[in-house]
Amino acid sequence: MLLYNRIAPLNKDKHRTLKLRSADGEANFAAGTHYVPLAATEFFQACRDYPVIFAGGAEGGPVALLGLRESENLFIADNGKWEPNTYVPAFIRRYPFVFAKGDERDNFTVCFDESYPPFNSDDGEALFDESGEYTPFLNRIIDFLQRYRAEMLQTATFVERLNELELLIERDLEVTTPGGARYALRGFRVVDEDRLRKLADGKVGELLREGYMGWIYAHLASLNNLSRLPARLPQSADLDDTRPDGEGADTTTEP
Repeated sequence: MLLYNRIAPLNKDKHRTLKLRSADGEANFAAGTHYVPLAATEFFQACRDYPVIFAGGAEGGPVALLGLRESENLFIADNGKWEPNTYVPAFIRRYPFVFAKGDERDNFTVCFDESYPPFNSDDGEALFDESGEYTPFLNRIIDFLQRYRAEMLQTATFVERLNELELLIERDLEVTTPGGARYALRGFRVVDEDRLRKLADGKVGELLREGYMGWIYAHLASLNNLSRLPARLPQSADLDDTRPDGEGADTTTEP
């Protein structure tokens, strides 16, 4: 799973003394990803900072594009924290915890990434109290995971609706830096505005009543952020991605 290295189910006997030390906003665990899944309910906040696009394939959901090159997140500051004054996607905020589906229907287990260094037995927020019950800290985490899961289910329904109306189309884009380096963005989908305009009035009304139209326009507005991503590239990027003949090199990125 994206970001997670060693997922383990949380067990009150095995992990009775487990604590989570405050990482003070450290986000280096996400430095190697150039996109993260996004819930549709996040579009309004995310569209201010990121291109919101849809992964390829009929079931590809929305993602926030974080970089122009594979394994490079342009929103991690030099101090290892998320860039200030930018929206932090819920996928990032839920780490290092995650729900895993159990054997029974609608049964989910709280899991965590054992490899996350702030987990320890000495200091930090306890996950269990002395009697083995969830602490208020862990209960808040579980509440967040439940809300996140509900919003992602809502997002899946939204994507199904877009597919049903054939509004999503494959799109390839190219971003060029001031130094001439070219970054090709392939394998993703966007809402086609022409098809949207040609929808029957009844279908448009349904999208409005379902609350989907606002999400669609937030997605479309976010595409303007593609042109802002090159400004976040390291100054050496133009040199790294330039051929000896001086022409900008092509770097292909797929979500």
